[in-house]
Amino acid sequence: MAELIASVIIFLLTHTIPAYVPLRENLVRHLGERPYRIVYGIITLAVLAWIGFAYANAPYVELWGQPAWTRWVPILTMPVACLLLIGGVAAINPFSLSFRKAGFDPNRPGLIGLCRHPVMWSFALWSLAHLAPNGDVASLLIFGLMFGLSLYGPVALESKKRRTMIADKGRAAWDGLMACRGKLRGGNGWVAGFIGGGAFYLLSLWSHEYLIGQSPVP
Repeated sequence: MAELIASVIIFLLTHTIPAYVPLRENLVRHLGERPYRIVYGIITLAVLAWIGFAYANAPYVELWGQPAWTRWVPILTMPVACLLLIGGVAAINPFSLSFRKAGFDPNRPGLIGLCRHPVMWSFALWSLAHLAPNGDVASLLIFGLMFGLSLYGPVALESKKRRTMIADKGRAAWDGLMACRGKLRGGNGWVAGFIGGGAFYLLSLWSHEYLIGQSPVP
């Protein structure tokens, strides 16, 4: 358990220290933006691999059992999480994690009108849903960590985006983007979310037992 705790602490440090703006700017100035991102990405993947190894080898210390109803929580929650994940990465989204940034229409935001950070919310739902049927200390550390980071992520991402846009283009530009809130018109992210997210959910159901070693079906 000590190794798992250590890996979680290191993971938190690798995410909180660069969040300190003067330190990040100093690293970027000395390394360059692209090398900084590459090095940071490699470190993050290495620490994640360490967490996975430590979790697999951690002792099982039960906090709560696994009542039958808890196995239904991921089954019922993951379709929404998959919709948000696939729809989020496919949508045009200037606020958060996405493959596309340019061309966003605040009047027809689609999925982004529902939530500006769908990928981060998909991670939050995934971690919370998997915490219910995994009532041991190691799972609480892992899924609790991911849930906390998923809640912090949207705040950090939007704060950085708002600060940068207001500095570059003025307050009116940011207010124009924020006009998307509450509007669901347009297919931005919806089509990919329902079709791609549905396919990803079915694939996850099928492959879960082979990859994780346990069937997700109650």
